[in-house]
Amino acid sequence: MTDTGKAVDQGNLQSRLGFNDLLLGAVILLMGTGILMALVFYVLPGEHLEIPEIQPGVRVTREADFPIGASRLVSWGERTILVVRNGEQSYAALQGTSPRDGCILRWDEESMRVVSPCNHVVFDLQGNVVTGLSTIPLQRYSVFLRGGVVYVGRPS
Repeated sequence: MTDTGKAVDQGNLQSRLGFNDLLLGAVILLMGTGILMALVFYVLPGEHLEIPEIQPGVRVTREADFPIGASRLVSWGERTILVVRNGEQSYAALQGTSPRDGCILRWDEESMRVVSPCNHVVFDLQGNVVTGLSTIPLQRYSVFLRGGVVYVGRPS
């Protein structure tokens, strides 16, 4: 009877060791996966991990893809920004929505003005009202070039 009892105890001991080994392997695998994920996030380029509200600027486009007289709308978090290239090295960035009704603004290349198609308010490139039933100017943003790419910076 003692021989049989010892055999049963050794079987339980072996099954417990097998479970403990399996549990230890799972914990090591999870830790390794966590470390690997941390390394991957550290090595990834910063643009994949940007939080728009705390970034110093937002990318518009390459300078070569932005002809003189053209405009681009970009989103920066909750904001919409209208960027205009009005000269060889001259850019203007303004609030892209009308302060009166939130309508998306558009650039009129002929008159060199920003126009609200909803309420017909016209703004100049400094954001001032030229004509229309509004006195609220547009928010201005800084524009900078880095490595042949146009960026919009913080409000000026």
